[in-house]
Amino acid sequence: MDADILRLILFLAGIALIVGIYFWDRHKKINVRVNAIHKAEHKRKERENDKPEIRREPVWQENAAIAEEPQMDERTVQEIDESLRKLGELVQEEGSDKRNSQQSGAGEQTAFEFTTDEAAPSSGRGSAVPTKIIQLNVLGRHGGISGDKLMQAARDLQLEPGEMQIFHRYDEQRNDARALFSVASMVEPGTFPFDDMRDFATPGVTLFAQLPGPRDGLELFTLMHESALRLAALLDGEVLDSSRSALSKQTVEHMREEISEHGRLVRLARSH
Repeated sequence: MDADILRLILFLAGIALIVGIYFWDRHKKINVRVNAIHKAEHKRKERENDKPEIRREPVWQENAAIAEEPQMDERTVQEIDESLRKLGELVQEEGSDKRNSQQSGAGEQTAFEFTTDEAAPSSGRGSAVPTKIIQLNVLGRHGGISGDKLMQAARDLQLEPGEMQIFHRYDEQRNDARALFSVASMVEPGTFPFDDMRDFATPGVTLFAQLPGPRDGLELFTLMHESALRLAALLDGEVLDSSRSALSKQTVEHMREEISEHGRLVRLARSH
């Protein structure tokens, strides 16, 4: 659910609660007054029945009845007004924070991230097939990567602009509609303005693929790793791992081991 919608729901719920308390208190106040009137009328009738010769008009002291009831005094009203004011200020502050974050520029951009391990339903009748996201990053060394250079490098690497406003690498030989891997901007929301790339710049890009994919996991990783190295060379960048640390040979081998283990788990899930 969108954060603004959630805040609006909370705000309206708070108002409804406070208004409900107010009308409940008023209803109780009215009931107390009505009960006081009924009691006074009942006592009057009893006196008339016991002593018919004495006729007395019922006396109902409004102040006494009011003193017995739980009233919504001025302090309670002020507390309700204060609660409403604070709720309004909270919504305004949240909206202001969001506008400020949008205007803060690239220096405070949020990193684009993925959920790396999930379980997807199996296409067969067996266990759920585990999924895995493999990810590499290319960070520009000198003030980021311009949109023009990125478009040229994407053409050289057969990266096509496509769905979700990001680049995709497809398997032309197998004519598979699924992307081998994709390339997004390193910062949120991760998309590219393909109609206006000339004025676009990003600190870096993220290459990612979901396993199981159109090809074997290790084969996909090799292709994605080679593309990341090529992008870094074309864009004067540096290849980083998923934690934004320099990609070492040891890290590459560790990623290969994880991909191999994931492939084993996929085969095991599909065999049941």
